[in-house]
Amino acid sequence: MRLARTARIKGEGGVALLVIVLLLLGGIVWWLDSSRKDAEKNARIFATEVTKRVAISYDEKFLHVHLSPEAQVQYLKSWRDRLLDRLRELGVPAQPIDLQGDVAFTSYFFDPKGTFRAQLNYPTTSAQLDLGISRGMTVWQVDTINLTWNPPPTPTPAPTSEVASTPTPTPAPEQKPRRKRKGG
Repeated sequence: MRLARTARIKGEGGVALLVIVLLLLGGIVWWLDSSRKDAEKNARIFATEVTKRVAISYDEKFLHVHLSPEAQVQYLKSWRDRLLDRLRELGVPAQPIDLQGDVAFTSYFFDPKGTFRAQLNYPTTSAQLDLGISRGMTVWQVDTINLTWNPPPTPTPAPTSEVASTPTPTPAPEQKPRRKRKGG
């Protein structure tokens, strides 16, 4: 029995298999890299949305829904109400809001966490809203939130134009001049 001529060539399927494996690995690396970039972009979008909903709209329901379970225990409803009351007292900040921050990953591609600081500028003062966010199982959530503000400066009292009486000094008692003694 004679073997076919092509049966004697060894490794003819190895090159094709190598190309397929390299394409699969390249596709996986591309997918992981694009997922990382999407996570960074979505974290910034979420932080911007939280800042607008809290600092401009004072949306307590949005904040409650997006707090992580640990944050709901840490930031009780009374604390959140005081936060929103303070923001209402400050007024509406100047637009657009400056948002600075970074997104870090626990591993290179997975478990993103972001820390952001929003600079809120008001007519009389400024404030910073600090946010810590992470992606839970499927959605972004707020892990930490804190408001720091500088109280507006107290105005200095204006000088009064009223005439005020000033006390006059009491005169010193007069001393009698001493006489010189004779003979001594």
